[in-house]
Amino acid sequence: MPGQENNQQFLLGLFGGIAVIAVIGLIIMGVVMVNINNGNEGAGPVGDNNQPADNTIPPATGEGPATVASTAAGIRTFSEKAGAEICTEDGKPVVYLFSTTWCPHCKWISSTFDSLVQGYVDAGKIVAYHWEVDINDDMLTSEKESSMPSAHQAVYREFNPGGSIPTFVFGCKYFRVGNGYESQDDLAAETAEFEAVLNDLLQ
Repeated sequence: MPGQENNQQFLLGLFGGIAVIAVIGLIIMGVVMVNINNGNEGAGPVGDNNQPADNTIPPATGEGPATVASTAAGIRTFSEKAGAEICTEDGKPVVYLFSTTWCPHCKWISSTFDSLVQGYVDAGKIVAYHWEVDINDDMLTSEKESSMPSAHQAVYREFNPGGSIPTFVFGCKYFRVGNGYESQDDLAAETAEFEAVLNDLLQ
């Protein structure tokens, strides 16, 4: 009957549309899960989110360094660069945090990172930098910098070609893009892992 055929065509079209929407939803979920990157949380490339990109480091092209599985105790969310030689200043490992003034993920971790590494700096064990890449200021100094040394820009590009933030680089051996424990709001776990990485570098 014509009416019955029209109803069948309508139902087929309806179910087909629902199926298409479901597939699109699964694709979006997949993209989101890839961006979460095993629980690491951070913002996209500097200049995203309609934020000012003046004076920022443009993202590099290509991939980051090759990695190996870390066997050091307590290191779970950092990657280890394959064949890395620890970068030093005055014989001390160099530690970096690259962030921006507008990134909420950076704000969540900044004071914890700054407080911890400052203690190691004061003890004469490491050299540390916390660059706000949108204003080119090192937050670990009392001075107001206006430019980041090209060597530090090169470190940022090497370990995070996509230009996302926050980016952590410890001794040019361990690195991580994003926070490891922000979803649990666990700054104590962040501190413990930072200490594990630092202790491995200082062995």
